[in-house]
Amino acid sequence: MSYQVIARKWRPQAFDEVTGQEHVTQTLRNAIEFERLHHAYLFSGARGVGKTTTARLLAKALNCNRSDKPTVTPCRSDVADACHSCVEISESRSIDVLEFDAASNTQVDKIRDIILESIYVRAARDRYKVFIIDEVHMLSASSFNALLKTLEEPPPNVVFIMATTEYHKLPETITSRCQEFRFRTISKQKIAERLRLIADTDAIKIEASALDEIARSGEGSMRDAQSNFDQVISFSGETITADDVFAALGMAGTDTLVRTIRSIADREPKLALQVVDELVSGGYDLRVFCRDLLSLVRDLMVSKLTSDDDGLLDLSIVSTEDLRRLAEPFSASDLVRLFNAVADTETRLKDSTQSRYTLELGLVKMAEMRRLVAVETLLERIGHSAETPDLPTAASPAAAAATSLTAPQTGNPEKKTPAAEPIAIKRVDEVEDLDGEPDPPSYSLAEEPPYFRERPGSYDIADMVPTPFLDDDSLDELPTKLEPLTAAELEHVIDEKLDDRFESALLRSGDDLSPIPGVSSLVTGLLGRTLTGSITSPAGSTGAAAAPARDLSRFAPPIVEEDEGPVEHILLSENPTEEELKAYARSLPSVRRLMRLFKAEIVEVRRT
Repeated sequence: MSYQVIARKWRPQAFDEVTGQEHVTQTLRNAIEFERLHHAYLFSGARGVGKTTTARLLAKALNCNRSDKPTVTPCRSDVADACHSCVEISESRSIDVLEFDAASNTQVDKIRDIILESIYVRAARDRYKVFIIDEVHMLSASSFNALLKTLEEPPPNVVFIMATTEYHKLPETITSRCQEFRFRTISKQKIAERLRLIADTDAIKIEASALDEIARSGEGSMRDAQSNFDQVISFSGETITADDVFAALGMAGTDTLVRTIRSIADREPKLALQVVDELVSGGYDLRVFCRDLLSLVRDLMVSKLTSDDDGLLDLSIVSTEDLRRLAEPFSASDLVRLFNAVADTETRLKDSTQSRYTLELGLVKMAEMRRLVAVETLLERIGHSAETPDLPTAASPAAAAATSLTAPQTGNPEKKTPAAEPIAIKRVDEVEDLDGEPDPPSYSLAEEPPYFRERPGSYDIADMVPTPFLDDDSLDELPTKLEPLTAAELEHVIDEKLDDRFESALLRSGDDLSPIPGVSSLVTGLLGRTLTGSITSPAGSTGAAAAPARDLSRFAPPIVEEDEGPVEHILLSENPTEEELKAYARSLPSVRRLMRLFKAEIVEVRRT
């Protein structure tokens, strides 16, 4: 007798043997038992999860000859007393259960020949005539349209069972006429349990770790895992180890993947290069390694973001505890960048002629990515470095008050005077007035303006008061300065189109582009001397500009009043009144200086 592969030999013969699809098999069993059968079923899901197997089981349940009606326990094809109907359906040669592949019969003519012309012919022997259409999404639009009416109202005792791996390609006119069942990917644990049953039955000695690796290689597909198990048996015989699995399937072991993640976490690209060398020397498929690494990074992300991993880590290649430890050095954003880098490397490997170099550079890039710092972190560090520590105050805590002035404030942070009252100035948050509008920014004696820099030692509050007049030395010492502009940057670029548009806009606004009337008098008044030459007026007349010298005193800079002299410092009481707070503010040299510079008055004083 010829050898039969594991995937066919161990195909489920009953609903109870379908692994991981209990929600589907339970619904079908109840529908058969309570005679609530539908005329069209649609099975969708990933490859190798049991869609075609379940369709055959349903056909056997409907047509089993050992029962006078549909039964939930049809005959097993591997028993001696199985009925002819169940055996023929299991072997895909029943004349009343027609199974065909839509990928090979996409044309509408074949659909007419296979289904439409034979659908009204009664079943030759069985109770139901069943059409099993595999990969139904491959049918053409004309074939779907030809099936619509038949699928909606088929003859009695006709059942359609359609299976597809790409549900989204089916038209809604088809899906709305069917009872849909979504098949799930199978967990690694359930695949391993099924493989253990096969190994024990066939007397194959296999390590538990090797069994887990084979189950992982299936990626949720029972058929793929069974095919890989068959391949490993052919490679190693009846005694299988984890190394045999890695060598036979060309996949990297869990230890290799964990070492790669740790090399990235520890920023040691040298270890990652050693991993690649081992993979190449062992003949492993580098794309398979990238896909496994991608899966591991996904599991790290899930373990990082979720406290309860219910159902989210069923296919994980490492335990939950190990995932927690591996994910600890990474943040969520690190894992997102790492996932994108691995996916990009895997894509590049597909078209690369030097796959080893591509993978090596990709892993080095991932290790170096750990040196990157988020912009938010940099801004936070800059903020901490610019902060000035609070300086001690001579007065009691009640003496800390916020003073608001009516004039704007500018800064002169570096002017030094003898220290008298060490106190820090900080910025006060904008306070909403009674009218609902925010007041302009003010500064309190307990806060520091943002342009003050940290300097050693103690300073009087008068030393740190901003002033509106800055000399050259003060300008050079400001925290931030603009870079000087070069001659090239100041060079004027002539654009005739822009010049013409500008002149047109001036003309449209009523400007005749003539010199300003009376410009000579205006210039003479500002400069205080007579201009030589002639100036053309708008009317075209010319004349010498002569005017007497004028008084320019109003253009002189304002004169700052001198200080009246030292004022006795006032100490506040425990609960000072508003007048006491104002008097305290007026006694401070810094406040007095601001009042002199800006001719300001104190309008409000707040305690902080």
